Amino acid sequence: MEERENMGYRDEEPEEEDLSRRRPKKHLLYRIFNPEGSGKEAKPLPEGPDGLKKCFIIYKRNFTNLLYINLIKIIGNFPVLFAIYAFSGAANHVSTSPSSGMFAPLHGAMLNSTSPVSMALFGVHGGQSSYQILSSSTYVLLGLSLLVLFTFGIINTGTAYLLRGIVRRDPIFFWSDFKGSIKRNLKQGFILGFIDALLIIMLIYDLYFFYLNGSMMFYIMLIVLAFYMMVRYYLYPLMITFDLSIWKIFKNAFIFSILGFRRNILAFLAFLLIIGAEYLLLGLFYPLGIIFPLVVMFSSIAYFGIYAAWPKIKEIMIDPYVESK
Repeated sequence: MEERENMGYRDEEPEEEDLSRRRPKKHLLYRIFNPEGSGKEAKPLPEGPDGLKKCFIIYKRNFTNLLYINLIKIIGNFPVLFAIYAFSGAANHVSTSPSSGMFAPLHGAMLNSTSPVSMALFGVHGGQSSYQILSSSTYVLLGLSLLVLFTFGIINTGTAYLLRGIVRRDPIFFWSDFKGSIKRNLKQGFILGFIDALLIIMLIYDLYFFYLNGSMMFYIMLIVLAFYMMVRYYLYPLMITFDLSIWKIFKNAFIFSILGFRRNILAFLAFLLIIGAEYLLLGLFYPLGIIFPLVVMFSSIAYFGIYAAWPKIKEIMIDPYVESK
């Protein structure tokens, strides 16, 4: 772990005079993005460590905020919609091809003469199957989807700040906190997000490639992807909380993914349950499977990740620093 005196801990809580300048404004955007007002009082949480019970109590109390965070994630990372449309095949050219290798010789033989036998064989082996060819429109859509490399980190920076506030039970000034976090971490958030999104795309591509080829590397890549998902729980909280370089953020996130392994596993199980629920919804009732990601799926995954990561960050990198002052 990096030395605390070199990590530049920055608790970004506003001073009292800053809070007075950030009082709720009575306009439509404020009512949309801050539905609970300026730090609404809530009943005390149960005593004890941040366990599962507190996790779901906080989740329930901030469900409305999670809806808005999910909406921001979808709108902010809109280039992903281009990829979804491209992979749906709607922009591809559709053609047909013989489904049997016997089609060509049978067709050649029937050009000279036909018989009941050849006709019967042609009925068996003359079937056609359709396949799709990538069109120029599909390539354009895939190219546009790469714009997510430029939006991914910026949106995650702002939403990570909001989710950290929810986990720490801080008063949330939704829109101003979101914009302020992006403004303070714009350059680093962009670089971190670019690397993060690129790694995710590469790992998913490798996973799909080895799966299609039936290689044992598929299982290794599955473990690597699962481990990186746990590393990601710490990337953005570390960036918005400490003054660290990109290299040190990844290094510390890697260490924390091991130190907080038990909490990380629980958060990863929550991720698998959410993905499993989405898969079931798509199979049982397709409209619900479409609606679920648009409502709360992405923000829920991010919430459980930061809830797992923050107590360990606080324990190791913040509490000793504060106590030593």
